[in-house]
Amino acid sequence: MTKKVSKESLNISEEKIAELKKVIPEVFTEEKIDFEKLERTLGKEIDGKDEKYSFNWAGRKETFKNIQTTAKGTLKPVEKESVNFDKTENLFIEGDNLEVLKLLQKAYFNKIKMIYIDPPYNTGKDFVYKDNFKNSIQSYLEQTGQLNGDGVKLTTNPETNGRFHSDWISMIYPRLFVARNLLKEDGVIFVSIDDNEVTNLRKVMDEVFGEENFVACVVWKRKRGRDNSAKWFSKSHEYLLIYSKNKEQFNTSFLDLDETTKKAYKNPDNDSRGDYRMLAVWARGTQGGCKYSFTTKEGTEFASRLWLMSKENLKKLDKENKLIIRGNNIYRKLFIYENKGKIPETIWDNVSNAANASDEIKRLFGKIVFDTPKPIPYIQECLKIATSSNDIILDFFAGSGTTAHSVLDLNKEDNGNRKFILVQIPEKTDKKSEAYKQGYKTISEIGKERIRRVIKQIEKEQKEKSKQKKLTEEKKVNLDLGFKVFKLDKSNYKIWEKYEGKDAKELKKQLELFKTPLISGYKNEDVIYECMIKEGYSLNSKIEKTEIKSNNIYKVIDGDLFFYISLDSEIKNKTINELKLKKENIFICLDEALNDSKKKNLSIQCNLKVI
Repeated sequence: MTKKVSKESLNISEEKIAELKKVIPEVFTEEKIDFEKLERTLGKEIDGKDEKYSFNWAGRKETFKNIQTTAKGTLKPVEKESVNFDKTENLFIEGDNLEVLKLLQKAYFNKIKMIYIDPPYNTGKDFVYKDNFKNSIQSYLEQTGQLNGDGVKLTTNPETNGRFHSDWISMIYPRLFVARNLLKEDGVIFVSIDDNEVTNLRKVMDEVFGEENFVACVVWKRKRGRDNSAKWFSKSHEYLLIYSKNKEQFNTSFLDLDETTKKAYKNPDNDSRGDYRMLAVWARGTQGGCKYSFTTKEGTEFASRLWLMSKENLKKLDKENKLIIRGNNIYRKLFIYENKGKIPETIWDNVSNAANASDEIKRLFGKIVFDTPKPIPYIQECLKIATSSNDIILDFFAGSGTTAHSVLDLNKEDNGNRKFILVQIPEKTDKKSEAYKQGYKTISEIGKERIRRVIKQIEKEQKEKSKQKKLTEEKKVNLDLGFKVFKLDKSNYKIWEKYEGKDAKELKKQLELFKTPLISGYKNEDVIYECMIKEGYSLNSKIEKTEIKSNNIYKVIDGDLFFYISLDSEIKNKTINELKLKKENIFICLDEALNDSKKKNLSIQCNLKVI
């Protein structure tokens, strides 16, 4: 039987059921879960009591419908808004982030090392996404003014709304749920929030990620001054909730030593191993320790006393020439290369502030075109804790693009090769705002322009360094100074929507539209990218036109994976012969391009999929 190409995103419910079936297949009867069998299998682990701790809110059922509904849209490439489109692996995706996250499920499942998001804080003015599980792409296009008029202004969730908190939870929950699937097993998510929703966010994340995967709640001092006009307290902090996908596999990277700490390391005896600090190895006061006598390899004796380490470890340090004797005291040399850095703390009172973030925007744009950016050092602190070179970082509430800016700057600092994926809805800027006056009609336009300016800035710095010949003795790296832009849009496939009416003529008219599988005016490149993402291939896959003359055949390559695709109205026999397809090769073409005989033969020869 000939397979059809996937026209929708990964079905999350089906995937979860498939995982469960692998683990406990015995609880399935006729492809459905038999809860009596499940209870017998798991025994006491099943809680059937009515009274138990649970997290609930108005809209929970609709939220899970949103999670279970597949995405039917597509991501269309926009090369003219990109920088170095053919070379870069960084992505900027403009669109509703829930729909986009669903579209990324197959290609980026288990591949993201770090997620950082700064979602709406629900202050009474914040935009709350108006999700519509019945037709999410239609809803998105209408809300952003791309369909039927100017769009709805999406900036209010008033506190007088009876579902004020519930609406916010219904917005954030499905996005976190879907995003979790993208994280690697040792991946981690950082979420900025303030007092308005920190309690609810903690409950949501406990449920989505598991209480056992809570890592930390950081308190960040975001204001550098005191607000004496405040009614009760001057609010100077925000929170940063940190959860891992699997805490047993997540390792916190230690932060670099600050300059003050580094100055404490000296090398008075010109030790070839470099600078060091002297640390006492005996116990002081009530420190406790191990009691024993010790004689150095040179014969110096120390009577029985309390030591801060075992006798074996002290002997090891002595053997490695790491002990120094001063009178009746003994110290160890702690070399700077042995100090792995500082473990992160849960209070960040010196990691830049909101005013610094505004200054960063002003330096780039000349004006403050975005009101609530996060400062670069703040995001970079997260990057240093959780990532290393070659990792992928995702931000699906991208705002002004600080995450991309931080990644590019950090790569420049440590010769890294981190990649970013940013997602931002094209929310309209206020017509009275500075951003609008400067020509930025949407938030996503600000983000894209910021990244372009940062890239130009880094390129200028590199040219200047090159002129000064400062790079001749340094390790040279090719930084990824670019990003691909994609925009969420309606599918290139004609996707059948359930007809609710009773008019036979109208139904016949709709059926006529499906004589051809693709929308009118489609572009080959757009269809190839839609096939790519829905078949589970990265948006950075390479598209190569083959040398076959009898048909237009493209090869899409993603690492070791590849597939062939043609959108010609007929696939010639000569083409099939030249391709020399094998059983494991995927070949995609229009259903109408093959007669029944060719379909049958090709289905035997290769993994044939038709549109």
